[in-house]
Amino acid sequence: MKKQFKFLAFTLLLSVLITSCSNDDNDDSGSSSLGAYDNGYFVLNEGNGNPATASVTFVGDDGIVVEDVFRLVNPTADEIGSYLQDIFFDDTRAFIISGSANQVTVVDRYTFEYIATINSNFSAPRFGTVENGKAYVTNSAEWNTGADDFLTVIDLNDYSTTTIIVGDYSEKITSDDDYVYISNGYYGSGNAVTILNTNTQVLTSIDLGVGNSPNSIIEEDDDLFLLSYDYGSNGKIFKINTATNAIESTIDLPASLVAAKNLVIEDDTFYFTVDASVYSASMSSTTISDIALLTYNSTSTYGVMYGFNVEDNKIYISDGGDFNSNSNVYEYSLSGSLLNTITVGVGPNSFHFN
Repeated sequence: MKKQFKFLAFTLLLSVLITSCSNDDNDDSGSSSLGAYDNGYFVLNEGNGNPATASVTFVGDDGIVVEDVFRLVNPTADEIGSYLQDIFFDDTRAFIISGSANQVTVVDRYTFEYIATINSNFSAPRFGTVENGKAYVTNSAEWNTGADDFLTVIDLNDYSTTTIIVGDYSEKITSDDDYVYISNGYYGSGNAVTILNTNTQVLTSIDLGVGNSPNSIIEEDDDLFLLSYDYGSNGKIFKINTATNAIESTIDLPASLVAAKNLVIEDDTFYFTVDASVYSASMSSTTISDIALLTYNSTSTYGVMYGFNVEDNKIYISDGGDFNSNSNVYEYSLSGSLLNTITVGVGPNSFHFN
C-alpha cells in the first residue's frame, strides 16, 4: 500500500511539474508555430513554360532555405502549372496562380499542404486578392485591345467561380473594406483604375489621363496609391481618396526616371525601381530625388529587377537570370548594403511574406 501511495504521489508531482514547465514554455514563446512555413517569406519562381521549372522557395527567418516547397510537401498532388504569376492569402490559405495552366492551386499557407485546384472561368489569370470570403483574380483573356478582361470571383466556401467583365488591361489588384481596386495598365498601355463594390457589384472607373499607365497599386490608410508611366516619359505617383474616388494629389517623378515600376510603401516611405536601381522618398514629400538608394549588377536580358519588395527594414530584389536555370534573390538593408544572396528557382518574380 505504501509503495502504491508513493507511486501515485510521484506521478501526481511529475504531472504538476510537466504542466508547469509546459505553461512556462508557452508563456516564453508567446505563441505556438502554425506550421513549418509561418515565419519567413515565399519566393515565387514562375518557370519558363515547362511545369517542372516552376516552383516556390521558402526563406525562413532563421535563414534556412527550402526549395520547391509545394512538391516537397505534396509529392503526389497535381502540378501547380507554369508561368506562375502571383501568390495571395486569406487567414489560413495561400492561392497560387498559374497563367499557363489557367488555374489557382489552394494550399494551407503555413504547412503548404494541398487543398484544392480551381480551374474554371480563367483565361490568362494574373493577380489576386481576398475580400469578404471571396477571392478576386484578374484575367487578361485574349491579350488584345478591347473590353474582354475580367475578374474571376471565387467563393471560398466551395471554390465555385463566376466572372465579371472589368475592361481592358486589368492587372494588379488589391482590396479593402468591401471594395476591390484594379489597375488597368500593362507595359505602358491603359490609363485607368477600376473600383468594384463587392456588395452591389457596381464598377467605377477613374481616368488617370493620357500617358499614365498604372503598373503598381497599393491601398494604404484608406487611400489608394498608383505608380504610372509610359516608355517615353517620367511617371507619377497618384493618391486617390477612396471615400470620394477622386484624385487627391500627384507627384511627378524626375524626368531622368523613365519607366519606373514596383511601387512599395513601408513605414511611411515610398520605394520604387527604375532599371537596376532602387529609389525612395518620404510619403510627405512633394518632390522625389533621382539619386538612387542602391543599384545592383545584373546580366539578365529581360529579368532585371524582376521582383521587388520592402519589408521589416529590408529591401528584397529578385533577378530573372536566363529563365532556364536557377537564379538569385538579394536582401539589402534600407541604407543599400547587401546583406545576403540566396539561390532560388527559375524566373523568381515576387516575394510573399508569411
